[in-house]
Amino acid sequence: MKRFSLAALAPVPRLAVVFAVGVFFVFINNLPGAVLLLGLGLLLFLANENRNWVLAASAPFSGFMLALYNTILSPPSAGGWHWAVFTVNQVGLERGLVVGLRLVGQMLIGFAWLSATSVPEMYAGLAWIKPAQEWVLGMLRGIQIMRREFVALTQSLIMRGLKWDSPMANIRNLVPLTQAIIPRIIDNSQKGAFASQSHVRGAALAGRGGIVMEDVHVRYGRKLPDVLEGINLDFQPGEFTYLAGKSAAGKTTLLRAMGGVVSWIMGEFRGRILVNERLTHKTPLAILCRTARYIAPDPFASIHGLSVGQEIMFLAPDEHQARKSLEIMGIGHLWERETTKLSGGQQVRLVLAGALVSGAQTFLLDSPMQELDPEGRAAFLDALRLLRSKNECGLLVADPFWRELEEHIGRVLVLEDRHLIAEVAPNEFFNGGGKWLERCNLKQQKLARTPVTPGNVIACLEGVHVSLENTVILRGVDFSIREGELVAIMGPNGSGKTTAMLALAGAIRPTRGQVLTKGSVGYIFQNAALQTLAMTSAEELSFGPRILKWTPPEIERFVEEGLDWTSLAIDDCPIDLHPADLRMLAIAACNTNISLLVLDEPTVGLDTAGISKINALIGTLRAQGKAVVVITHDQEIAAQADRIVTINDGKVFAERA
Repeated sequence: MKRFSLAALAPVPRLAVVFAVGVFFVFINNLPGAVLLLGLGLLLFLANENRNWVLAASAPFSGFMLALYNTILSPPSAGGWHWAVFTVNQVGLERGLVVGLRLVGQMLIGFAWLSATSVPEMYAGLAWIKPAQEWVLGMLRGIQIMRREFVALTQSLIMRGLKWDSPMANIRNLVPLTQAIIPRIIDNSQKGAFASQSHVRGAALAGRGGIVMEDVHVRYGRKLPDVLEGINLDFQPGEFTYLAGKSAAGKTTLLRAMGGVVSWIMGEFRGRILVNERLTHKTPLAILCRTARYIAPDPFASIHGLSVGQEIMFLAPDEHQARKSLEIMGIGHLWERETTKLSGGQQVRLVLAGALVSGAQTFLLDSPMQELDPEGRAAFLDALRLLRSKNECGLLVADPFWRELEEHIGRVLVLEDRHLIAEVAPNEFFNGGGKWLERCNLKQQKLARTPVTPGNVIACLEGVHVSLENTVILRGVDFSIREGELVAIMGPNGSGKTTAMLALAGAIRPTRGQVLTKGSVGYIFQNAALQTLAMTSAEELSFGPRILKWTPPEIERFVEEGLDWTSLAIDDCPIDLHPADLRMLAIAACNTNISLLVLDEPTVGLDTAGISKINALIGTLRAQGKAVVVITHDQEIAAQADRIVTINDGKVFAERA
């Protein structure tokens, strides 16, 4: 059967078949031709390994409605039964059968093409149209991004308590889903514009990558306060500088400004910023990115390609160097993988691999190692050593994993309260009694471990297998957790940790095995921005309780407690929040009547003050008899757990106290 599948054809002839059928579709005006087209559609659809039966069900329904329309509006001149505006006769019935059957056949052929064709293959099928290449790539990348947003928001709604168990419920649920999607269009258009400009090939600015800032003030809107004030900085070519500061001190904004993202993509500034003696606001962003390359903390914002191979080839001078950089970062085997199907850690590896072969003179790295497993961090540092041995490039890095970077750092810049307050020698900053580390919330603290005796089992996975879009993710996971227990889930990037816990939370349906839970499961995504649904912090906090039909006094008390814990204002917009504040809001919003809370990389974007706050919350939940699962690469967090479960290659690889 597989030999009849459209997947057996290359992308261009595959699209040509569908296009040809669409053209000849209108010339089929007899019953044998319509039946033949229907048979072809059934054959091509059933020949696919991946069949979307829900989508396919719309074909006979649409065909029936079209046949009914043509039948009850038969031509009056042919006689038959008449009533009001309706006429039924043999001519109309035959016409209805023809157009109905050919529509079903055409739709099934289209669904067969969709099922057999990945987004990168869609691009390959249209790439021969040279003038439309950039437009097609942008459109398909937009489809990838919105599909990712749609899936994440749907999962969030399911875990908040919305039921998708009837057509009417599904229609009602589209209202909050649409309200949440619309604001993301602007945000994603900004990210898409940056990714597109940063992947344009060409020569860098003449020079070695020096950056100068003179009395720079930055804000993100005319009615918003300055995020940075009076910044003066001279970044010399080839230097390795560490940027320190508490969460929300302005580190990301400073890196964005130096890389030209402010004001080409977002925000505005006054003062002067020069890269290789060229003013950034007068130099096209595409040229700036080839000189001083900014890497965002959200790796997805720095990706423009539809597949891993396409993404790296945008930046590498040739395929040999592209494949070599992927091998160095440990993802050489993912060349054909869609970029939206990578785990968070794999996306970081891809972005860093692209940066290393981009030929930029200066790299502005915003938390490059936070989502990497230990092997990934080691691979990245090895790649940096190799790159700097061949090319005297400059690096300005903001990342809480300073221990791995310490030996390379030449100087430290400290941001505090919107100002660049100090330049400190590395030895003084890292080894000078801890004063500076403590001031920047970077000094590691021993987290208090809450002694709790675990109770009965409240959730478990039994032989769970999960396959998503023909990719096997989980291969028989067995896992259980008890009341009051803290379990750390560890493992390499892309091993299936997040998928296993999403299955436990009910957001992903297993293809085999079963999930058993007592009570509801709360889940905080690795990127908390993907699960926020409202336009203000108060609305976000009240969303879950309203679904659960709490009383108004209960909802009001829950919102007040959440605002107090997060220190947010009632009208703060989640989309505009700092990632650390957004994570806190997401945690507060999902802490309703849950028996188990899953935190996916909860320390990403947090300084030690934020980590201590998370740890205190974990202790409170455990004291209440609630279980907590933490997916993490942070050894300090994992050390607090009752058990550490390692997942590798879609299976539980090890389990230890």
